[in-house]
Amino acid sequence: MRFVVPKCVGSFLTALRISNLRYLLILFVLLVGLPFRASAQNATIVGTVTDPSGSVIANVKITVTHVETGLAHTFTTNEAGQYVAVDLPVGHYNIKAEASGFKVAEQKGLVLQVGDRTRMDFQMSLGAASETVTVEANAVRVQADTGEVSNVIDEQQMSQIAVNGRSIYQLAALAPGASSQITGFVNTPVGGNASVEFNGMRQNHNIYLLDGGEDDDRGGAGGMSIAPSTDAIAEFRQLTSNYSADYGLSSAGTMTMVLKSGSSTLHASAWEFNRNDAFDARDFFRPAPAKIQELRLNVYGFNVGGPITFGKLYNPDKKRTVFFYNMEWRKLIQSGGTNQNVPDTATYGGNLAGLLTAPTPNPIFVPTFCAPGTCNGTNAQVAQTALFANCPGQAPPAGITSGGQFPGNVIPSCMINPNAAALLKAGIFPAPTTNIANSVGTFVGGANAPTNLREEVVRIDHNFSSKFSVFGHYIAEQVTQSFATSQWSGDNVPTVGDTFGNPSRSGVIHTTYAISPTLLNEVAFNYNGNVINIVPYAATGLTSLALPSGYVNTNSRLFTGPNNLNRIPNIDLSGGTGAQFEISSWPWHNKADDYQIRDDISLTKGAHQLKFGASWAIYKKVQDLFGQTQGGFTFNKDLTAGSAACPANTACGNSFASFLLGLPTSYQELAVQDHGYWNNVSWAAYVQDNWRVNRRLTLNLGLRWDGVPHTYEANNRMGNFYPSLYDPAKAATFNTNNSICSSGNQATDPGCSAASPGLSTSPNSILAGIPLYLNGIGIPGQNGVPKGLVNNHWAAFGPRLGFAYDVSGSGKTVVRGGFGIMYERIQGNDMYNAGPNIPFSLQVSLSNVEMTNPSLSLSTGSAAARPINAASIVGLAVDNYKLPASYQYSVGVQHSFAAKTVLSVSYVGNQSRHQNDYRNINLPDQSQLPALAGLIPGQPANPYQTIPTLPYPGFTTIRLADNEANAHYNGLQVDLNSQLSHDLNLRAFYTLSRAVDPTTGGSGGGDLGTVSNPYAGWVYDVGPSGYDRTHIAVVDFIYDIPFLRHNQSRLVRSTVGGWQISGIVTMESGLPINVTLGGGQGGNGVGGTNRPNLTGTISYPQTPVTCTPASKCYQQIQYFDSSAFSSPTVTNTSSPWGTLGHNALRGPGRDNWNMSLFKTFTLSESRGSRFELRLETFNTWNHTQFNGVDTTKADSRFGQFTSAFDPRILQLGGKIYF
Repeated sequence: MRFVVPKCVGSFLTALRISNLRYLLILFVLLVGLPFRASAQNATIVGTVTDPSGSVIANVKITVTHVETGLAHTFTTNEAGQYVAVDLPVGHYNIKAEASGFKVAEQKGLVLQVGDRTRMDFQMSLGAASETVTVEANAVRVQADTGEVSNVIDEQQMSQIAVNGRSIYQLAALAPGASSQITGFVNTPVGGNASVEFNGMRQNHNIYLLDGGEDDDRGGAGGMSIAPSTDAIAEFRQLTSNYSADYGLSSAGTMTMVLKSGSSTLHASAWEFNRNDAFDARDFFRPAPAKIQELRLNVYGFNVGGPITFGKLYNPDKKRTVFFYNMEWRKLIQSGGTNQNVPDTATYGGNLAGLLTAPTPNPIFVPTFCAPGTCNGTNAQVAQTALFANCPGQAPPAGITSGGQFPGNVIPSCMINPNAAALLKAGIFPAPTTNIANSVGTFVGGANAPTNLREEVVRIDHNFSSKFSVFGHYIAEQVTQSFATSQWSGDNVPTVGDTFGNPSRSGVIHTTYAISPTLLNEVAFNYNGNVINIVPYAATGLTSLALPSGYVNTNSRLFTGPNNLNRIPNIDLSGGTGAQFEISSWPWHNKADDYQIRDDISLTKGAHQLKFGASWAIYKKVQDLFGQTQGGFTFNKDLTAGSAACPANTACGNSFASFLLGLPTSYQELAVQDHGYWNNVSWAAYVQDNWRVNRRLTLNLGLRWDGVPHTYEANNRMGNFYPSLYDPAKAATFNTNNSICSSGNQATDPGCSAASPGLSTSPNSILAGIPLYLNGIGIPGQNGVPKGLVNNHWAAFGPRLGFAYDVSGSGKTVVRGGFGIMYERIQGNDMYNAGPNIPFSLQVSLSNVEMTNPSLSLSTGSAAARPINAASIVGLAVDNYKLPASYQYSVGVQHSFAAKTVLSVSYVGNQSRHQNDYRNINLPDQSQLPALAGLIPGQPANPYQTIPTLPYPGFTTIRLADNEANAHYNGLQVDLNSQLSHDLNLRAFYTLSRAVDPTTGGSGGGDLGTVSNPYAGWVYDVGPSGYDRTHIAVVDFIYDIPFLRHNQSRLVRSTVGGWQISGIVTMESGLPINVTLGGGQGGNGVGGTNRPNLTGTISYPQTPVTCTPASKCYQQIQYFDSSAFSSPTVTNTSSPWGTLGHNALRGPGRDNWNMSLFKTFTLSESRGSRFELRLETFNTWNHTQFNGVDTTKADSRFGQFTSAFDPRILQLGGKIYF
């Protein structure tokens, strides 16, 4: 007999790709020897049975029946009259209590939700067993047996509340203590915004569980690997504080989702939702006659669920095996929406005369040049051989004088750099489409950016017996997105875009085995993984990304590593033009696989419900480094601004003129775009005791240990800077080109008498033979450097303590609270960011080099064979890298006012410790900052590596991730949950809170932000966190309009009745906004973020801006008074840091209504078949709700609104149910 693996199973196993025999053996033993199931997605019922006098009754038979499948489980009360029913799937239940001498007591219609711990007590009446006393269970109940802070979104809410984009993330925000920064429509997992924070903690510290398995994209800013269709989810629970010890690896919100299951009857549904910009309101910042941005969205799919049966041959009662299948497509077309200043094509030949007639005249000047042998090496000079390389005799053309203005603002043709000319001819910048004047225009338009998603979900549940069952799911999701500009970069011109392919997979296998009525064994195997492929493409006038004809590329790169696709280098123009052409790091690839095995045992012993278990997980990621092997040039105005002070009301110098001349300010190149093999292994063990001390008091006592060694690169191909390994005796020496001395040869290494100490070579074959400065650099496995670059911390023990006290014993009023320590698994971005470090890779950044040959210095014209540049380091601080931890606590009261109304009032707080940030440790004396930042008039910025007081000469910035920051949160949370009638479901919550976190922002998700002032550290940034909202009030409701619903005529009921209205109303304070300086003083030369001084009173006038012509700015509004701020005074020896606090201002608040109107047509009342027609509106009243403000003091629009939430959007939809 031949066994054939079904195709879907084969695909699943292929997706897992577990090649290590050790993992297979562990998995085999667990699967065969221990029937298993993880219970994070299931629920528990506890209760006590008493007689009419209140005395407990032992040996009562408790039968719990799952209505959807008909499966029944039997339990018996112990000597204390207590029973516990664990590991129950979500759904509707009937519970029956039977004992000799008593009437049968039955509770019907109990709804169990994901993660519930629900109390259901019985008081039995004396009488015959043939008599039954039946009551309906309350739909809304107090939480009388747990101190956790949590919230549930049930299937009805997910189906009938207007959620913008049908987004899981917007559902996650529907909880007290949740602060959402989602600005509007969310389309896919990758393009979507996962910005929801709970109780002041960072977004990256959330975790999503799907059927008990992890669904996180680690390194993806706290987002999901797969965001399943809302039509495939049965329930969604947010655990926000004081949750039990079986949850871990997250210190913020834990979101548990349960997929729908089949039932004993066949059900199916299909749907389609459509958006079209023709029905949308106009954006505030796109007034008529501008066209509304194109938007086409189609979401359609179907699902089917029911029993797998072959009549009498198999599963005749339809309770043994059931299935559920869901398939959905999401298709989006969005306008590229580029609106960018670009050079006028008439200027490509060098005629910039139009700049002189601009409202602010803009003359351009010939750089100060020097003849060979006379250059002194200062950055204020340009070697004549570079400036006039293509002019006769390499001599200045007629009329060109050193430092003088270009006659008529026209650059002679022989001075146009051939590479600049070739790139312009190829079309790296689009031609302007409007506002063409004064040598500049605006390009408006760009290619559409389509997104296509196809998702399949299958889940099968099988019951071998009442004691042994199994279920599993498999999800396959394929996302393909196109971007009109290059994503994750500064690219702002639509001549280069990219496609983003992101196939994702999720697999779960769960079984349950009840060893005895009081002992349950559970084990789980979970998998999720995804692949990212980013491929660039030429667009909008550019025919190829390859270097064009006429481009001089013989010496156009420093290294010989591969330049995939022979790509054009990045070209960034700063200043008024601001156009940036960036192919970025693409093509780029990433692959992640996450495997988890866990074993849990539940034991009921008297009044104690014990649970203990352990887990092991490994996260494996293969990811390309970020960096440009094709190189990248940045151009600013400095070299064409002249040496004298610029006259008043005049702008001297121009970045596009510098580009035409081939005079970049800086050049960056990655030697090799290698890829790393990163692994993260974690272990955990816990014990939890839910102890019912008496009928009023329950204690939740737990202890969890998390063993989370740091992420490591499997081949030890990492480098990190360690101050303990740096030898001051080997401090680097520099030549006159500001490169590290490689020899004593004055021809190639001017100013050096010998090679610098501290030089070595790379183990990477592509960099073989290239001298590198490695003083202080450590490699895993050498000189005591740990595998993960930092020491691991193993003492992560987290107690979990909770209580629930029933004040009167009637289940009406409960006092609840708890305390817990939650540890955070570091996401891995700290290691991925360190990938390009020396010695295995090399990211070079040079100042003032030639465009055709970056090895040549503009200021001298001479070159080394290959310069040894001072490297910048992004690494980890070995001496302060404890696991981030959150100390959480809460206390509150729940009261049931009626059978279907519960009010909760709670205080929730936390103290977060060891939060991570970046800090530069290679700091010069602060007296050097003005020269370093170019803040001394007439003097260009000094190269970083030449500052004589650097602690570690040979390096520029050394930014080390450091778990040093502290944060805290305090909040009042009020929650009202009510079913006021059969027609109205109402949920309202209010949060009054303050969150303080100094370095939120960073690389997404709140982690790895760089401290603003590296001299002061995170203390300079103490203030409201970036997601702090003082007030948040949310109401969601579903109202079945009773009009004609009960009319005797089926036709009347179906055609005229059947109306429903639902909605979400959100009213919230604005987010904090951080005012910064911008310009050279904004970073103070050390990569900081300087703030101004507060010299006035902060106020928010919100007045229209008056300017000429009015048509250019009548849509501009001044939000806050920009005159209240001043720049710190700069001298030749001082550039201080501003005194304004971090996040000192508050952004605009929000008042948003999302509402839906449904009409249901009944097709068959007996079968429950119906058709729903839906009109959904987002921002129903079309209030303009601003959310973006220009906070940079150096900007012309400082203090003005820059963006708003979406205007009113309409969505039409239809769903049919069978």
